[in-house]
Amino acid sequence: MSEEEKQRQPDSGEENTLQADAALKKHLESVYYSVVSRVTADGHLMMGQDIEMFPDKECAAFASPGTRAYEAKDRRQTGGQFVLICGRSTVPRVTTIGSYKSLKSLNVMKLIDAGIVNWTPEKRQRFAFVFEKPAGKKILDSAGAEPYRISEDKLAQTVIGPALRALADFRDIGLVHGAINAENIYLTGEGGIETIILGECLSSAASWRQNPIYEMATRAGAQASGRGPGTVADDLYALGVCVAMIARGENLMRGKSQQQIIYEKIEQGSYATIIGRERIPGGIAEFLRGILNDDADQRWSLDDALHWLEGQRQTAKQSRVVLKAARPLVFHEQKYWDLRSLAQAFSENIPEAAVELEKSQFEVWLKRNFEDKVLDMRFDYVWAKERGAARERLVSSICTAMDPLGPIRYKGLSIFPAGFGTALAQATAKGEDIQIYGEIMSQQFFNVWVSQSFDDIPEAAGWLSLLERCRSSLTQKMPGYGIERVLYMTNMEAACLSPFLQNYFVLAPGSLLAALEDISRLPDRPDTVLDRHMIAFISVRESKMIDPYLGYMNSPNRGHQILGVIRTLAAIQRRFAVGPLPGVCSWLISLTEPVVGLLSDRDLRQEVAKRISALQGSGDLGALQNLVDDNVMVREDAQRFAAARQEYAMLAAEKNEIESYLKKRQFFGKSTGRQIAMLLSSVLATISIGAYIVLHFLRLV
Repeated sequence: MSEEEKQRQPDSGEENTLQADAALKKHLESVYYSVVSRVTADGHLMMGQDIEMFPDKECAAFASPGTRAYEAKDRRQTGGQFVLICGRSTVPRVTTIGSYKSLKSLNVMKLIDAGIVNWTPEKRQRFAFVFEKPAGKKILDSAGAEPYRISEDKLAQTVIGPALRALADFRDIGLVHGAINAENIYLTGEGGIETIILGECLSSAASWRQNPIYEMATRAGAQASGRGPGTVADDLYALGVCVAMIARGENLMRGKSQQQIIYEKIEQGSYATIIGRERIPGGIAEFLRGILNDDADQRWSLDDALHWLEGQRQTAKQSRVVLKAARPLVFHEQKYWDLRSLAQAFSENIPEAAVELEKSQFEVWLKRNFEDKVLDMRFDYVWAKERGAARERLVSSICTAMDPLGPIRYKGLSIFPAGFGTALAQATAKGEDIQIYGEIMSQQFFNVWVSQSFDDIPEAAGWLSLLERCRSSLTQKMPGYGIERVLYMTNMEAACLSPFLQNYFVLAPGSLLAALEDISRLPDRPDTVLDRHMIAFISVRESKMIDPYLGYMNSPNRGHQILGVIRTLAAIQRRFAVGPLPGVCSWLISLTEPVVGLLSDRDLRQEVAKRISALQGSGDLGALQNLVDDNVMVREDAQRFAAARQEYAMLAAEKNEIESYLKKRQFFGKSTGRQIAMLLSSVLATISIGAYIVLHFLRLV
C-alpha cells in the first residue's frame, strides 16, 4: 500500500465523520438536484410537468436576502404559489429539502417542489424553491417598519404555542430552522383563530439572513456567513426576540447599527437589551427571561418552554455572573469593563489593539481586575506562544483568550469553525480574496479554539479530526487538494464553484458532465476539461470516481493527465447513467494526441488514431476509454517495444564491434586470416599424418 493510500485510510477517530459525510453524499444524488425546468412550445417556463413560473411577475414581499421571488402556479391545486430563485452565494440548504418536505406542521410554509432551473431571464441556472403562499401578513413588513402588535393575552395561543410546536417538529427530524425573525413570520386567520406560519428557511444557509438582534451574544459577533448552522436553542432565542418585539410593538432594530446591538447585548445582557424597561405581563416575562438567558447552561430548553406552555411553572434560572473589571480599560476613547466587548473592539481596530498590547499596562490591568486562574492560564499560554508574532495573529489570539466561546477574529473576518465552509463558499462565489481563509486554516486558529473550548463543544473530537484533514489538504498544492478541497470538505451543500461554471448550478458529478457538454460547444472553451475546483469537487463528493486516477492527473506527462480525465469522466457517465455526450467526447478526442503518443508502435498509433476519430459524435466516453486505455493492447505494445529494444541493442553491439575493426583498417582481416591459415594447416597436417600411417601399415602387411 502506498503512503498516499495509507493516508486515505480512516482511523477510529474519523469514522463517525466519514459516515456522516457519506450520508450527506447520498442526498446529492436526489432528483431535487437535477435540472427540472423546460420551456414549452408556446413559451411557458415550467418546473416539471405541472408548475409554471412567471419571470415577469415579481413577488418582492416573499423575497429574502440574496434571492428573488416570482409568481408560480401549480396546476394540480388551487391557491397561490411563488418561486424563490437562489444563486450560488447564498448556499441554499439543498441537503435538507427531503426532510423539510416531510414536515406535516401547519405552521411551517409548505414546500411544493425544488430543483435546478434554467432561468431564462438571466440565461443561467439557478436553484428554485416553489412554496405555497401563506394567507396572511408579515409580523414585520420590512426592517424599518413597526411590528404588528398582538395583545399579551393572545400571544401564547397565537404565536408562542404554534411556533414551539413547529420547532419541536423540526427537532424531531434533526433540522434547525435558522431563519426565525419578525420579517419571516406570517400572521394568518382572523376572528379569534389567528395563528402564525414560519417562513421558509431553505434558500440560504442557516443564520445567514439573521440580524444580530436575533442571535445570542456569542454568535452575534460573528459575520452572518460564519455563524454556522446553530441549534434549536438558537431558534428558540430568535423566537423570544420576535415575541418581545410583538409584545412591545416596537422594532428593536430601528435606529441601531448591528455593531451597536452587539455591544448592547454584551454589556447589558440579552434580556435587558431586548426588553428594556418595558413592562411585560408576568407569564410572558417568565417565558422571555427563560429563553433569552445568555448563560447556555441556564437557558430554557425547548422542552422547558413546552412545559411552560402546558401550564407548568418554570422558574427562570439565574445566569452566572459575567466577569467585570473593577476599573475599565480605556481603548479607542471608550471604556471597557468586560473581556468580550473588549475582544470585539480589538478585532475591529487591529493596529490600535496591537499598540495597546505592546504596553505593559494591559497585562497589569488584566491581572489586577480578573481573578480567574483559567483566564490567567489562557493568557500565559498565548503570551508565551505568540509574543513577537505578526500583529494580526497576536490580536486574534488575544481575542480568543478573552472570549474563548466567541468566533475566531482575524483580519476583519469573524468565523466559527462550523461556519467556515459557508463563509468560504460565499466568498468564493462572489469572487472575493480567499487567501485569508487559507491562513486561518493553515495557522490552526480553529484547532486552538476547539482545544480551549473542548468540553463545551459537541463532537469536538470530530471537529479536530476534520480540521486536521483540512490543514493536511491545504499543504498539498496539486489539483484535487488545496483551498478548493477544504471548501467542499467543510460545506457539503456548496455547488461546484469553478470559474467555468458561473452559469451553472452543479451539485453532483452527473450534473457536472451535463454542464461540460454545454461548455464543450463554446468557441472559447478552456484548454483543460477539469480545473482544480472540479477535481476537488468530484473527489469530495464521489471519491471512487476520481481518486484512483489523481496520480495520472497530477503527472507531468500530458498524456497521463488526459488519460486520467478520460477515466474519471467515463466513470461518472457510468455511475450516474448520463446519456450520450457528443460534445464532451469530441472535446476529449481533440486532446488525445499525447495519449496516443504513449504507444510505441507507429503503425499501432496510426490505427488507434483512426479508431478514435471514428468515435466522433458518439458521446460514449466508455468506448473512448476502452480504446485508449486497453490494458492488453498497451501490454503487448510494451512487450514488442521491449523485444525491439533488445534486438536493437544486439545489432548496435555488433555494429560497434565491426566499427572497431574498421578503425584498424591496416590490420583488418590479418588476424582472421592467421586463424584460418592455422586451421587449414592443422587440417592438412592431420590428413598427411593419417595417410602416412595408413600407407606404413599397408607395407608391413
